[in-house]
Amino acid sequence: MDDRGFTLLEVLVSLAILATTLLLSYQVLSGAIAAQERSGRWTAASYLAEALVREATSGFPDTGESEGKFAPPMDAYAWKRTVGETFHPDARVVHVVVRWTSEGREEQVTFSSVAVK
Repeated sequence: MDDRGFTLLEVLVSLAILATTLLLSYQVLSGAIAAQERSGRWTAASYLAEALVREATSGFPDTGESEGKFAPPMDAYAWKRTVGETFHPDARVVHVVVRWTSEGREEQVTFSSVAVK
């Protein structure tokens, strides 16, 4: 009897292992791509929030709230800036919230700073 080659059972087990490995690899790759996209959105939102905080703290802002949307291509992001008084009359606290919707859920990043005379 010639014992060269593989049995059908060995081939089927090999195919099952290969299929499982490919499925896991696909899931890992999909997760990595999704994480990269989410990281990009968080980075963009952080940059936009920082720009609004810097704009407000470059002078001595009036107290109050303002909100709006960013110009295209960043129009997926909305912002709200709140300027409040502090214990010291020559200081103001500035809070900026940038919101966006990702995969059906709302996400946000918040930056805060102090503006002084």
